[in-house]
Amino acid sequence: AAHPVLAVLEGDNKQTGIILRAADAPIARIPDTASTASPALTLDLESRLRAASPLKPRKADRIHTLNLTGTMAGYRWSLNNVAWTKDVPPLAIAKGERVELIFINQTPMSHPMHLHGHEFQVVEIDGKRFGGAVRDTVLVPPRRRVVVAFDANNPGLWAIHCHLLYHLDAGMFTTLRYV
Repeated sequence: AAHPVLAVLEGDNKQTGIILRAADAPIARIPDTASTASPALTLDLESRLRAASPLKPRKADRIHTLNLTGTMAGYRWSLNNVAWTKDVPPLAIAKGERVELIFINQTPMSHPMHLHGHEFQVVEIDGKRFGGAVRDTVLVPPRRRVVVAFDANNPGLWAIHCHLLYHLDAGMFTTLRYV
């Protein structure tokens, strides 16, 4: 038997995919378009989720803004218009601080932003504050703003990056450091 695995472009009906098949199984042609369009990605579900164990209410001691920047042309991805190299200094924080990371997506693509070594709480979407889910990765759709908060309780050098690994490899990556 042959089994197609399809991906439909967000907000459109264009599709691509692969076919998993057993030897000698016939393969049907897969059309370039799906029968229905895939809905555009929204943050509706994210805005309705609430943490089972939220952070204790507290004002942020430190705020870092990370503009998600880049383009499909030339496949350049970056944070704050800087593609990461080992010479990019880490974001500075201090042990015990409440830290907010503001992700502002200035690109036409969604980016799942991931923080190593910590769990954060989603605390704002597009200017609306709320006590959202606790996680280590949050999806930031095109032209949207998502703010997350975490307590600096695990000292070290930690990565922050787009979890689309080809975006990470192109430079949508940075680090934070504290002792």
